[in-house]
Amino acid sequence: MRGHATAIHRISVHSSRYYAVTTSCDTAFIWDMVTFTKLRKLSIKQQLDIVQVFFLPRKDVLVTCFADGSIFGWDFSRTDMDCLFQLPKFSCLVDGYRCLHVSENAQYLAAGGKQNCLHIWDLDSQQLASHLELPIIISFVKQLAFVTNPAATNHDKMQLLAVLSQDGKVYFFEISNSNALLTISCDGNSVLEFASAYSGLYIAVLTSAGGSVQIFDLAALVFKRSMKELESSMKKESTSRIRSLKNHRRKSKTKSTKDISMTPPLTFDRCRLTAVLKDCGEYPEKYRFLIWRMLLQLPDNHEEFGILSEKGLHPAFRRLEVKYPLKSRQLLSHMQRVLSALAHWAPSLAEEGYLALLTFPFMKLFRHNQFICFEVILTIINNWCRHWFEFYPAPAFNVLSVVENVLAHQDKKLLLHFVRLGFTSQVYAWPLLETLFSEILPKRDWLRLWDHVLSNHPSFLLLCVVALLTTSRRVLLGAECLADVQVFLHQRQVIDINALIQEAYRLEGVTRSSVDVENVIDDFEALSKREYPTFKHYPTYSEDYPEQEREQIRQKELQYLSQRKEELALQNSLLREQALHRELHDFRLRQTSFKM
Repeated sequence: MRGHATAIHRISVHSSRYYAVTTSCDTAFIWDMVTFTKLRKLSIKQQLDIVQVFFLPRKDVLVTCFADGSIFGWDFSRTDMDCLFQLPKFSCLVDGYRCLHVSENAQYLAAGGKQNCLHIWDLDSQQLASHLELPIIISFVKQLAFVTNPAATNHDKMQLLAVLSQDGKVYFFEISNSNALLTISCDGNSVLEFASAYSGLYIAVLTSAGGSVQIFDLAALVFKRSMKELESSMKKESTSRIRSLKNHRRKSKTKSTKDISMTPPLTFDRCRLTAVLKDCGEYPEKYRFLIWRMLLQLPDNHEEFGILSEKGLHPAFRRLEVKYPLKSRQLLSHMQRVLSALAHWAPSLAEEGYLALLTFPFMKLFRHNQFICFEVILTIINNWCRHWFEFYPAPAFNVLSVVENVLAHQDKKLLLHFVRLGFTSQVYAWPLLETLFSEILPKRDWLRLWDHVLSNHPSFLLLCVVALLTTSRRVLLGAECLADVQVFLHQRQVIDINALIQEAYRLEGVTRSSVDVENVIDDFEALSKREYPTFKHYPTYSEDYPEQEREQIRQKELQYLSQRKEELALQNSLLREQALHRELHDFRLRQTSFKM
């Protein structure tokens, strides 16, 4: 394959892999890759250097760029290679372009050179789509490449533009707003050239340090940057909150205690937090609980919690250690206090056997702050568990039917397996809901899951139940009895939490057309300020059910005591008769012995 008089600086292969074009500064040849023969020489009428010649991905179009900044598109499917388009030429472009790159879908073409700006062309309309102004420190662009943005949350931000500048660094710019997302440098060594993987998630750079090659994980770099930004914003939020609290207390010294208890609310950008969560998979551990408080919009009703706490231990939880023998007496005491406050807020909750199971994981997280723990659980009950009580004292058939419908839509084989074994959703779904996944997931995975649950619509919790079942279908399909399923659902399991969360998001998208879960479950509603809302999610006929049940028990006890009293009286009467008979028998024996 000879023919070039000068060095080849670009090779491009057709998407069919049958053709290739080689480019030097004065000549371009098209080659047959089957026979390795020269098919055509691209002739140039004017004495202009060739910058680049390349094929568009998945298209029979050959693009040529010359030193004067002119860009042409040629129909490679025709023998005469007719000109399809010529992009408009800028008069201000003195030195022309030096590097070009086309997006994977062949829609956009980026071009740059000896100026601190980039032009992005829309090849469908042959018009300029974007004009990116680069930082002043970049005066010369040596290489360009479109890469996938790991932090993309919508279609508009799917592409990043990687730019190798004259300073030997690779910059990544968001096309939508020209913001520099991050920079790659090699510890004082210059980057000579870079290449991205097919997915764009890995970047390999050739450095000036003896030709060494370094590979960077772009997703990890974006993750670190997002974490630093979020931690910085959390520090600013915490600092500003502490400062506002001090100012608020200073101003409130002459006011009533009720006014002093009111604290400035936490502020946050939910869209930004959601974007960071989808990028990184979890919130920073250092600021996780602060973020949860912001997501739940806790009202900080200290006085209301104090009133509920002053009512003391609820009778339903005075002997909590009998059913839940915790090792830590302090944790048990704190748990009794929180559960009692919940029962005083909504007396019907005291009759629910799973309230302690639902509370326990949050109690362990917020064991040193019972007030925050109480408001977190109260918010979760009022939103994520709101529909669990509509059929009280029967199970939450409405919620379980949603889980069953989604499972039927996504994995009929698994559902039929449960039906064949006689298992209802009370067997395979309710244990996950009543424990909020705390029994089956280890702590770190549980925290990551709840990062996503609290950041989404309350219906997302039900989708997580289905996602866990479908991602664990191999184990569940092997279950042959009730004990097998119970062991799986009530013990720690090795579950790919990333796969579970991704499956939940996938279900969120595909079920909207068939089973719109969000229409069944109400939207999030934060607790009201100053006083907690009245819990009204029990059916009307069940409001007096506990009292009626206790009255029936008392009547049965009275009836039992009455019967017992009659039995004892009868037994005493029989005993007296027996004693009288014995005395009479002894008297007769004495009379007989005296006569003898």
